Amino acid sequence: MEVGQSIGIELPPVAPMLMQSLRSVGYTTSAALADLIDNSIAAGAQTVAILFTSMPEPLVAVVDNGAGMDEATLVSAMRFGSRDPRAERTGADLGRFGLGLKTASLSQCRRLTVASLCNGGFAVAVWDLDECERRGTWWLIRPDSSTVPPEVLDLLTAQGRGTAVLWQHLDRLTATGGADPRRVMDSSMYDVANHLAMVFHRFLAGEEFGVFDISVNGRPLPRLDPFLEGHARGQTLHSESFEVEGHKIIVSPFVLPFPSRLKPAELDRAGGREGLKTGHGFYVYRGGRLVVPGGWFRIVPADELIRLARVRVDVPVQLDHLWKLDIRKTVAEPPAALRPHLKRIVGNVTIRSRRVYTHKGTPQHDADRIPLWIRQDLRDGAATWRVNREHPAVVAVTRIECRDGNIEGLLRLLEEFLPLHDIHLHISNDLPVAECTRMSDDELETLARRLVDTFRDQPEAMRRLIERLPLTDPFSRDPEGARRIAERLRA
Repeated sequence: MEVGQSIGIELPPVAPMLMQSLRSVGYTTSAALADLIDNSIAAGAQTVAILFTSMPEPLVAVVDNGAGMDEATLVSAMRFGSRDPRAERTGADLGRFGLGLKTASLSQCRRLTVASLCNGGFAVAVWDLDECERRGTWWLIRPDSSTVPPEVLDLLTAQGRGTAVLWQHLDRLTATGGADPRRVMDSSMYDVANHLAMVFHRFLAGEEFGVFDISVNGRPLPRLDPFLEGHARGQTLHSESFEVEGHKIIVSPFVLPFPSRLKPAELDRAGGREGLKTGHGFYVYRGGRLVVPGGWFRIVPADELIRLARVRVDVPVQLDHLWKLDIRKTVAEPPAALRPHLKRIVGNVTIRSRRVYTHKGTPQHDADRIPLWIRQDLRDGAATWRVNREHPAVVAVTRIECRDGNIEGLLRLLEEFLPLHDIHLHISNDLPVAECTRMSDDELETLARRLVDTFRDQPEAMRRLIERLPLTDPFSRDPEGARRIAERLRA
């Protein structure tokens, strides 16, 4: 042996053990299916049909109408680590590590079958964990198409091309302590539909490559928009772009409307009430596909008043290495060079979100309004709310003699037992606050006349009351109506 020459041996991994370890990467069923749809998009598919069935045995199938694969291409795709993550990719190629098809699928099942139709010919390949363990090697089964369920073959044949991924022996998906497999599958379908509708919402809206549809057991996914872009009560702020290594990252901030201002259909489109409660922050898209659905990357501390702030970040697939994308494509971290820009943008959008909360329902001229309740700030950021003793209605009542003469005590009692804690819990869950039944025009005018009558002996105070009626609660809710009442009171 020559001096300096190294001695070594080839030491391949033990197939069954490595396969079993890769099953624990951490995929959920929804994330695993999203990884398969990435492959369908890369193959140019326009439709993806996901099938869940529990009869005659539990089975999940993903069938697309993409380009399909011939035998050689399919065998290459079934290889673990079939692609170099450093290789240059196009915008439509959402793959990265060459592991997604295998690790995502085998995290949910013990038998993975891929059947593909390309140029009139079927190609089929199977990874079966039990067979690999029995042989102790990487044994890829190459059956003929007769082993594929007829309904899947019929769908591929009708399309004329495409690929079907089948999960069988679902030991992970149905491992629920003896629960009814049908119920397990139904529950999984619901979670999958909601997850995929959000992850691929821009594809489903036709924003990326035109027509694209995903269905789960024949039902198309709902159309979502976590930003409610174009909503009359929302705010779409100015987008900015930043060039990193010759590629553009586009950052677009949004402020959603206050939840109680949304109709039920609008609330569903934004991701539901729970989505509004927890989904604030950065939405990072890789090639149009959602990777990070919210969160602030430790750039700003989360609080309840910034729940309406959402920042869309569009990242090209060519910058995966800078964003530390993981195998599941569910975790990413912004590069250091971008963080100062994100921090500046976040500062603006969170300020606007706080304004939506703090100014909700207040008239335009808030400084001149005469509120019934006023806020009193205390130490350490605490606050309480007191009845405004200068409000005309309060002044009018306190001028009237009561039997016990304790109007002030009544006001203090109301203040003391204002249910701030209950109100806070309700609002913090973004539940709507229904306003009490609004006073009719006749009731408002009757109240106004009673207030005016109280100040008959003070002409100047009465004049100011009539003049400021549109700014006085509860008349401030309808300033135009209050002006009409004021005109009648002057007559």
